[in-house]
Amino acid sequence: MSDTFLVVATLLLLSAGALVVLLPRLWQRVSTPETNADWLRLRQSELIEEAPQLREEAALRLIEEGGVSEPTLAGPRAVYSGPGQLLGVLGLTIGVWLLYWQLGSWEDVQIAEELGRIEQSEPEAVRALIKRITERAEARPTNADYALLLGEYYLSGNEPAEALRYYERLTAAGATAPEILGKAAQAEFLASNRVLSRRARAWAEQALAVDPTQAAALATLGMAAFEAADYRQAIVYWQRLRDLEAPGSPGHEMLGQVIARSRLELGESDEPVVAAPGVVVKVSVPERQSPPEGSVIFILARPEGASAGMPIAVVRTTAVEWPLTVRLDDGSSMAGQRLSDFARVSIEVQISQNGQPGRDNALLWSALESVPVGGDNPVVVQLAVD
Repeated sequence: MSDTFLVVATLLLLSAGALVVLLPRLWQRVSTPETNADWLRLRQSELIEEAPQLREEAALRLIEEGGVSEPTLAGPRAVYSGPGQLLGVLGLTIGVWLLYWQLGSWEDVQIAEELGRIEQSEPEAVRALIKRITERAEARPTNADYALLLGEYYLSGNEPAEALRYYERLTAAGATAPEILGKAAQAEFLASNRVLSRRARAWAEQALAVDPTQAAALATLGMAAFEAADYRQAIVYWQRLRDLEAPGSPGHEMLGQVIARSRLELGESDEPVVAAPGVVVKVSVPERQSPPEGSVIFILARPEGASAGMPIAVVRTTAVEWPLTVRLDDGSSMAGQRLSDFARVSIEVQISQNGQPGRDNALLWSALESVPVGGDNPVVVQLAVD
């Protein structure tokens, strides 16, 4: 890409230089200037059908103004300085290059190429690249890509305070992606000596409201609950996080260990516990109205009779075949809430093609206003076109 740019830029500059040098030599005035005699001939042609007296008056006027002069040659030819023109071409080239260097994307192109080869780069080269990206991010603070890249780099490098600076820049610019909010909450939690602030909690809860499987938000709320000795809630978050890991993977094993430790703090053995009360929802769609492949399904539980507001529990999933059966319980509850604390709830199911919750984004949706929590039989939700 950069080679193509250099070739095209060189050709354009050579063309501009050729115009600066050659055009003044080609575009020259070669016609002679008009004389008094030319004016007299033009005036007499205009008065050819008029009285002879008028033509004589025109001739007399010409004599009074200085007589008939002979045509003069064109003025002296312009003299062009070869060194001066070369200096002009050189100035044009330098000016264009400096303008592009300040306002263009040459540095961005170079950074993108370096990022494409970063896996083969030495640690020193990576640090030099991060320094270039940092300088570029400071020069262009509205560039969200650089801020996100630096935030992830510093967070993974155990520099949460530096990462938080870039995540704050993203959220201040209006970023609402669950991944950004979850990592922003994690960065602030770690940078504050593992104390969860109101802002960090709000970021994490907002991330989970859109994506209940957002790993950084689950990890942050789980760590915060453990630090606050709320081991039961920590288990809830870590169990949800563990379900995202492949069985037998290092992450799955590590989360199993911290869950076991939380149970020991509660005085429980590391045995499977009886499932808390929940709601089993069976979702079906009308015949010949199956949603497009890749559509996202949101199953929400709210307080009984509520049709809007923060849900008690959320499951975000996709369907391979219908009908779809999903269980809502304390493991899918939102931060600070437990589905098992409610006797009855409202259940709403939405199918979204763009991955965003809300009835305005739903292709199909339906709701049940009063559903018992802890019932043995699944509740059936028949979806309909909005």
